[in-house]
Amino acid sequence: MKAPRRSQVGSNQADNLAKNAIATALDVFEQIDNEAKQKKLAHRGVLERAKANALVRIEELQQQVAQLDEALAAVDSITQPAPKSKPILPKSARPKPTPPTAAPATTSAKPARRKALSKWGKVRKRIVEWLKARPGRKFSARDLANAFPELGKQQVSLFLKPLRDAGTIQTDTSEGIVKTKYYVK
Repeated sequence: MKAPRRSQVGSNQADNLAKNAIATALDVFEQIDNEAKQKKLAHRGVLERAKANALVRIEELQQQVAQLDEALAAVDSITQPAPKSKPILPKSARPKPTPPTAAPATTSAKPARRKALSKWGKVRKRIVEWLKARPGRKFSARDLANAFPELGKQQVSLFLKPLRDAGTIQTDTSEGIVKTKYYVK
């Protein structure tokens, strides 16, 4: 029997080493690719949660803007138009100022504000009665807004805060603060 040539033995070992090196490199590339995919998925999850939080905050800010618009409209309806400007008189022709004796003009805003507060107080009482008629059932802010259309774009959580602080109604945040549920025992 002939012994294999030395060059043939060396080339088989070189082929095996090359194949092993390629397989190792492919394994390393696959591992790096898998780690990159995992990091991308984790990063995507963080970005999705941030987007959801931003959308919730945007909705809250839009509700606040609507409330501010309503408040401005209420103030505009109470205040009277500014008087027309008077011509500037020379110093000698100007009347002397008199001390104020009458109440300021802003006192007319108080009754309107009281009326608005009493209106909301009535709505709060109706909500409590409605919840008491359904003891133990939990309702989301959207459910309450649908049941009471006079709430309009009023932020329900802030609207019900006095009732919650007084202990009249209870809240359930087991599903997260965004999905707060309101109920009466």
